[in-house]
Amino acid sequence: TCVLHPETVEGPYYIRGEQVRTDLREDQGGIPLILDIGVLDIETCQPISNAFVELWNCNSTGFYGGYSGMFGAPDAVHKESFLRGGYFTNDDGVVEITTLYPGFYQGRTTHIHAMVHTNWAARDNGTLVSDAGSVNHIGQFFFEESWNDKIFAEEPYKSNTQVRTLNSQDGILQGAGPNAFVEINYLEDENLAGGVVGYITVVVNKTVSYVINNQNQL
Repeated sequence: TCVLHPETVEGPYYIRGEQVRTDLREDQGGIPLILDIGVLDIETCQPISNAFVELWNCNSTGFYGGYSGMFGAPDAVHKESFLRGGYFTNDDGVVEITTLYPGFYQGRTTHIHAMVHTNWAARDNGTLVSDAGSVNHIGQFFFEESWNDKIFAEEPYKSNTQVRTLNSQDGILQGAGPNAFVEINYLEDENLAGGVVGYITVVVNKTVSYVINNQNQL
């Protein structure tokens, strides 16, 4: 039985027109996170090929690429694009994207924003046309506190001076439920420096299309 992945808020840090790519890290420091994301159709429980999975998350000290401050104020937008972008699923409905394990900022637990597009289009310069197709899912991915504790004991995460919000204190997570958690494993034998790999399946309704609220553009 397929269960819909929970829809959550878009949040204030989305930027339209991000790059079509599988490696989002750029020059940021942190623990590499390879995400294997499967996308399924709720009506058939079958994989959806060529679904564009777009991700964005904060860096190790709690800041988002494209924003110089908190809360997504329009005048804080600039041209940095780290830890943003996405790619399309293969014939098995799976896409692998490399990012960095996200840090945290006050008021939110550790999370990654996710958006699933179908019938999508890209520009000649390799950026996504955000409204070209259907936005079938807007959600967030979360992580077990045991992994958060391990990661945040390492640099550059432990240099984060913001107040940490735990999973139990995050209202958005409480509304999302257990299907929104990423299953994490070491890439190398208990060696965090070598990175971690995460697995999650996102079940979407292709007959529903959500509206992107944020008008900020790369």
